[in-house]
Amino acid sequence: MLFATAGTFLGIPGWVWFWLLTILGVGGVIYSLSRRFQLLRLARPVNRFDRPWERFKHMMVYAVGQKKMFKDPYAGFYHVMIFYGFLVLSLRTTSMVIEGLANGWELPFLNTPVGHLYLFTKDIFEVLVLIGLGFATYRRAIQKPFRIIQSFGAWLVIVLIGILMVTDLCSEGARIAAGMSEAWLPVSTLISGLFKGLSHSALHTWYATLWWIHLTTLYVFANELPYGKHFHVYTALFNVFFANLDAPGKLPSMDLENIDEDTRFGIATVTDLNWKQMLDLYTCTECGRCREFCPTTLTHKPLQPVMLTKAVRNELYHEQSELLGDPGGKGHPSEKELVPAVVDPDIVWACTTCRWCEEACPLGISYVDKIVEMRQNLVLEKAEFPEEAQIAFRGMEVNGNPWQLAAETRADWAEGLDVPLAAEAGGDFEYLFWVGCAGSYDDAGKKVSQSLVKILKAAGIKFAILGPEEMCSGDSARRLGNEYLYQVLAQQNVETMNGYGVKKIVTNCPHCFNTLAHEYPDFGGNYEVVHGTQLVADLVRSGRIKLTKPVEADVAYHDPCYLGRTNGEFDAPRFLLTAIPGVKMREPKLNHEKSMCCGAGGGRMWLEEKLGERINQVRYTQLKETGTDEACVACPFCHVMISNAQQELGDEDARTHDVIEFVAESLEA
Repeated sequence: MLFATAGTFLGIPGWVWFWLLTILGVGGVIYSLSRRFQLLRLARPVNRFDRPWERFKHMMVYAVGQKKMFKDPYAGFYHVMIFYGFLVLSLRTTSMVIEGLANGWELPFLNTPVGHLYLFTKDIFEVLVLIGLGFATYRRAIQKPFRIIQSFGAWLVIVLIGILMVTDLCSEGARIAAGMSEAWLPVSTLISGLFKGLSHSALHTWYATLWWIHLTTLYVFANELPYGKHFHVYTALFNVFFANLDAPGKLPSMDLENIDEDTRFGIATVTDLNWKQMLDLYTCTECGRCREFCPTTLTHKPLQPVMLTKAVRNELYHEQSELLGDPGGKGHPSEKELVPAVVDPDIVWACTTCRWCEEACPLGISYVDKIVEMRQNLVLEKAEFPEEAQIAFRGMEVNGNPWQLAAETRADWAEGLDVPLAAEAGGDFEYLFWVGCAGSYDDAGKKVSQSLVKILKAAGIKFAILGPEEMCSGDSARRLGNEYLYQVLAQQNVETMNGYGVKKIVTNCPHCFNTLAHEYPDFGGNYEVVHGTQLVADLVRSGRIKLTKPVEADVAYHDPCYLGRTNGEFDAPRFLLTAIPGVKMREPKLNHEKSMCCGAGGGRMWLEEKLGERINQVRYTQLKETGTDEACVACPFCHVMISNAQQELGDEDARTHDVIEFVAESLEA
């Protein structure tokens, strides 16, 4: 047989050298991982141990099954080949390690028919890995898409993986040439021809050399991983398993009832991250998918999600020695503030919370929670935030709306429409129509509210509105970091709605829809919430309303982030547009999950856009590329932003429409 550890070197048996190499290699990995784990223990606690079966299924679909990888077909194709090739090779590599530790003993399994089938499969997969590495090399060296971050570490890993595959294939070739393998390995058999005519001693030398290179490379690779972007090889399964399983648009509620002098609001330092947020930093592969269609990246603003992660991770690693109490270190939580020392405030305030980054990330990394918590620290701890935000906050505090208009005029839009107030209906209604601030005060929003009223009446649905009793849902306040103001508004609204026995809510605003459906339950507000297009689509499908009057319109449909990407509703608006006679609907290049934000989310509706290109103008230009300058939306914020872009770019005759308006216009007489 060919024994890689046979013989001696410097008078020491080969198996002893391998034990030393293994102790050094495995010990180095254990040391590095233990240091990273110790950092996790300094982070804030968060419960991610609930729903274990659901978490396991999530991990199998997204980590093992690589579900999100194929959203980029090219990169997904070669990554899956490399990923599964590594999994298949792991058994053979384990066998080689055992061979060295046991001085030539092999796993008996490999000499069975099933073992032969495994070796055949491994042979094929190793070639697939090499093909995948070729694709990866071409992408990095030739294509160079802007989202990819070039680095020495990335090239090093490609080289190390290539060495692992080539050395295993060639070592198998040497075994075959020596007549030591009964399995049929098509690729390794071809390679064995290179060793034809060599003596048994020469074959042994080749096998031993390749074996040592393979396992030395393995240990080098294993020790490099915790210090580079490929740390995800260790952390990916855990990061996906411990992902947030709540609704994508739900932010965690801050405990404002138990505050003392030591309480710190939001994220100020690296140790203010919770351990899952810190695990996110470890897991980022710097693939750049998060910035491919990020609105701030596309408009040349300072926020690029992957670069934010890198900056915070680098700071964490930079502080590691002090945090862990190394000689000369502090050994206690960091006091170095991330903003502005590491992260520029402009980065924090640029985010629209559109969640493209989170939708794109194949490994479950979150961004919105970190950015909002950084904003919370700036707002609640330091009182440092854009001046325009203060105007919106004051409007919500005094008048219950960021428009700063009188609360008593909130229902003026419904004058003459015989719209019942909840206070008058005495609970005798099926749906509460949550009008929202835009639907109550914005001129375009008022027309959409009036259209939905027309539709609900045509369908014979009993509904009511809160009128002056309705306050802002608090979406903008929360996402701008003013958690205190948000909770005041939420608790007041919940108390009002529960007082009227509200069970079902319909709203035209996706931001209100998301907040009412997913965040109000934390305050006792448990309602069945639907967006206007969802309810109206159901009414059309059931025949309760009929759309027969032609509406001549040629429009490009824009997916609102908080309706589509965040809450998964893409079909209802499209169903309605295609059901209306005369409407021609066009799809922009970026649609559905890839739809680009209009720029209003995350409270950006109320802030000036001072850096880079204007997001609304870039998005409108994309819509216009479909061949029409008419736009259609299903969100009042999008309506404002897109229509503003039309005016700003000189298309003064162009109009932005809402799906609900078209439906009301097409109603059967």
